Amino acid sequence: MEFLLITQLTADEQGLAFTASAEDRSVVLDLLLDGRRIWSFRCADADRGLGAVADRWSVPWPSVLRPHLEGSATFTLRPVGGDGAAQSVDVTLGTGSGRIRFTDRDGMALMVNKWGQLGHALGDWDDGMVTRLLDHVDQVRAGLLAGNDLDVYVTSGTLLGPYRDGHLIPSDDDADLAYLSRHTHPVAVIQESFQLGRRLAAAGLTVQRYSAGHLQVHFENQGRPDVYVDVFTGWIDDVGWWYQTFAVRSRVARDRLVPVSTIEVEGRTEPAPREPEAVLATIYGPNWRTPDPAFTFEVPPATSNRFWGWLSDAGMDRSLWELVLGDAPHGDPAGPSGAARLLAERLGPGSAVLELGCGRGEDALWLAGRGHRVEAVDYAHRPLLDAQSVADVNMSPARFRPLNLYDLRRVMALGTEVAARDEPVHVLAHDLLPTLWDVGRPALFRLLSMVLRTGGEAHLDVMTSPPKRSAGAPPEPGPLWRELAVADLEAEMRPFALHVREAHPLVEEVRTGPGAGRGPVTRTRMVVEWQRSTR
Repeated sequence: MEFLLITQLTADEQGLAFTASAEDRSVVLDLLLDGRRIWSFRCADADRGLGAVADRWSVPWPSVLRPHLEGSATFTLRPVGGDGAAQSVDVTLGTGSGRIRFTDRDGMALMVNKWGQLGHALGDWDDGMVTRLLDHVDQVRAGLLAGNDLDVYVTSGTLLGPYRDGHLIPSDDDADLAYLSRHTHPVAVIQESFQLGRRLAAAGLTVQRYSAGHLQVHFENQGRPDVYVDVFTGWIDDVGWWYQTFAVRSRVARDRLVPVSTIEVEGRTEPAPREPEAVLATIYGPNWRTPDPAFTFEVPPATSNRFWGWLSDAGMDRSLWELVLGDAPHGDPAGPSGAARLLAERLGPGSAVLELGCGRGEDALWLAGRGHRVEAVDYAHRPLLDAQSVADVNMSPARFRPLNLYDLRRVMALGTEVAARDEPVHVLAHDLLPTLWDVGRPALFRLLSMVLRTGGEAHLDVMTSPPKRSAGAPPEPGPLWRELAVADLEAEMRPFALHVREAHPLVEEVRTGPGAGRGPVTRTRMVVEWQRSTR
């Protein structure tokens, strides 16, 4: 790597600017906040030729970092690997006082990960993290192997760091396990994956499904989230292609992967692929031996299209909602939403209410406080736990549990359970449709068709003018609001025997997530009922 000299570093509300003597735009730079690495990027991500200076570079702040830039800090920019000179600058940003604290609600250090989202780097965890992490890995592996003849091994970063460097990668944020199925057809592989997910859940583990071939197992330590473990499905098809979620499609023979070998991970022996170099070259490319904290996956369409078609994606925006909702304080000083108030006016005493996409649960808790039997669901894990904790402390009858509307299996299970109660159920889904991806709406309408057959109504909001950013404003972290036409939704609902009985245009503020505080937006609040077909 060429020598890189960084000089004249500046930082302002928009981002960083610096002078660098680099012609190689693949050079990776670390950004440190008060001596701690918080982000890495390539010179290729920066704009060169700022002003009249050819070697002057600029790069905007990541959107997820911007909300934290309030106060004073020392920023340092340094090259990764090779020779080079770092540069530091002291700045004060925003209107905040004191030092900038780039931490989560629990005080845990944050960083910008390879997906451009907030995460926790292994190098920033407490001293007991390594032991807990490897305990988690062993616990998950034991759950996968219980009653199954599988080949399970560490992969991705948990293989790369120990094999290349002799240690876990400090900038990594989790542990990675993979297994090689003995099935060759995607349908059989998927069935096996769901079976394994049920086994892990039955063993008392907290399992989140991100696709039909990707699980995450989450843990807690002292009441706050701990390091999690990814579980990636792998198989070799009938013509010799090796697939491993989410980014691998390659001609690698089975005998290069299994039977497993072993590797030392921070003093503990863990199973590894038979030929680690073959796996690492396939996942990270030919330059896998060079440390690269700015690495991002570039998945060819031939690979991504197959994984999407076979395994789908059940994670759609979930990590973003965890970010948007998880760090926000609980409780809304403005009280319940207008949708919840409208619903409450139409409910009889002790009505059954199902809230979809409940977020932090303010509306569900308010409705339960008025004497209604409220069940609320969301797919953001931490906000659900917080809402249930608030309910328990206040002895509220509201109950919260996870549901992923992109997982049709779980949607059907909930619909069957609620319909079997044979009572009118009223559904609240405030601001769900504007943020739900198109592929999720059929599952939502199928669920409504099931639970509304015994009476009740569903209150759904759509936006006819989503919140707009002011000219020149940077993008905000979080999901996007989507504009939807009521007529189009009516057409989509019709095959499910759903009918829009009322549609109320109104103007309201966005109170949660992206767009909050940017002024009023126009909405249509729909009241939907199930009508038996007369054909």
